[in-house]
Amino acid sequence: MDNTIRVRVPATTANLGAGFDTLGLAFKLYNTFTFEEKKDGKLTIRGVPLHYQNESNLVYRAMLEVFKRVSYRPKGLYIHSEADIPVGRGLGSSATCIVAGLVAANLMTNTPLEGKKLYDIAVEMEGHPDNITPAMFGGLIAAASTYEETFYYKKKVHDNITFYGIIPDFNLATWEAREALPKRVSHKDAVFNISRAAMTYLALIEGDLRTLGAMVDDKLHQRYRKKLIHRYDDVTKLAGQVGAVATCISGAGPTILAMVPAKDDYFAQKMTNYLNKELPGWQLIHLEPDNVGVCVG
Repeated sequence: MDNTIRVRVPATTANLGAGFDTLGLAFKLYNTFTFEEKKDGKLTIRGVPLHYQNESNLVYRAMLEVFKRVSYRPKGLYIHSEADIPVGRGLGSSATCIVAGLVAANLMTNTPLEGKKLYDIAVEMEGHPDNITPAMFGGLIAAASTYEETFYYKKKVHDNITFYGIIPDFNLATWEAREALPKRVSHKDAVFNISRAAMTYLALIEGDLRTLGAMVDDKLHQRYRKKLIHRYDDVTKLAGQVGAVATCISGAGPTILAMVPAKDDYFAQKMTNYLNKELPGWQLIHLEPDNVGVCVG
């Protein structure tokens, strides 16, 4: 009997400009994980750099969160990662590890934990819901946590909007991006973001490109984090000139997310030409929304 478990988890973008730690969106770009329970008593991890092939591996740590809650102890484990999502680029690679580990461990133990419980564990591990929620459920997400639980809404992005990831040739650690943020913000800046987060969410659902372009800006994180991204102002300015209605930092960065009219015929070629000339090593990838989330099998 084949006891192999395969779990596929989508890439995600968080914040979407004004929706800091609140808004998120899943994309059709995936990390795929294969799991097997072994009888050899060993932990074997493949498909990742050597320094992640041990008990500090985030996928394995997520599995342990399930195992300890249901008092389960596997004899041995084999974990293989096939990663299409670039690491350390602000596209939710760590969220895929957490979600995959939790889902696989739950299946391995005959699904003792309901989906809501897995979700709560995932949010607790990640620390905020903006990547975890779309990774689990897909779609465009607005999420917020109380002390007891996390609430979210899932909607679809209007089909007149598409997305591109402008991916630098360097990574940026989430902790470094967090350290760049101020400890305090003004009441005026908080109000600026609250209003624009709500408008951004609705503009993406309604396909209101004009409103989207006006509302994505924020004053809580991007002005501080963009200093960590080489040529950020140049890239976003050019993106706007060649067809993007809005740009923002994807998650903690350094990827820059461009929001483009779906019928645009020029953005990709013009942006690619610019990157090839000015920033060789950077990539442009088309990112379509994923409305499914984590898949098994």
